[in-house]
Amino acid sequence: MALAGLAVLAGAGPVSEAAPAHATVPSAAAVTPAAVTPGPLRAEALGLLAQPTVAPEAAWRRLGPDVVPVLAALAEDSSVPDAQRMRAVTALGRVEAPEAGQTLQAMLEDPQRPSDVRSQAAAALGQRLGFEAVKTLRARLEDRDLRIREAVAQALGRLGGQQVREVLEERLPLEDVPQVREALQQGLTLAEP
Repeated sequence: MALAGLAVLAGAGPVSEAAPAHATVPSAAAVTPAAVTPGPLRAEALGLLAQPTVAPEAAWRRLGPDVVPVLAALAEDSSVPDAQRMRAVTALGRVEAPEAGQTLQAMLEDPQRPSDVRSQAAAALGQRLGFEAVKTLRARLEDRDLRIREAVAQALGRLGGQQVREVLEERLPLEDVPQVREALQQGLTLAEP
């Protein structure tokens, strides 16, 4: 009887012995941003993202770690204006929660995500993790998407330091695309010790 009550509450209808209940878990593709993001928190995040610049860390800290999946969903929600989507990715770099760095890394490493989201994730990851991001960023210097390689070179350059110089110098002779070579050169200029 309790099982039948749970099935009715879940919207599956009554369960009979002839038709056993099967739990189904929606696939990642079936989950829509609206299903992932709670209403009030989503509304607050959208309010902050509507500002002309990324809101300060204190504003994101106030929303807490629960805003991480909200921002991730907003970054890929095509109904959200592009500028706000990119600010959502940047904001992930300002949320004080380990999940924020992990989310940015997943965004960067997923070739199925839009290039603009991945590029913005590279910059935000560098800002969020500092030198801890070098290993992840370095691996993306070999990404198939030249826009990602370019964004990563710039993100590394902003980090600066000897380790970054070595990474950029190592990659420069291997890069054939002129605009990525230019980004690597710019990164080297920024990384001057």
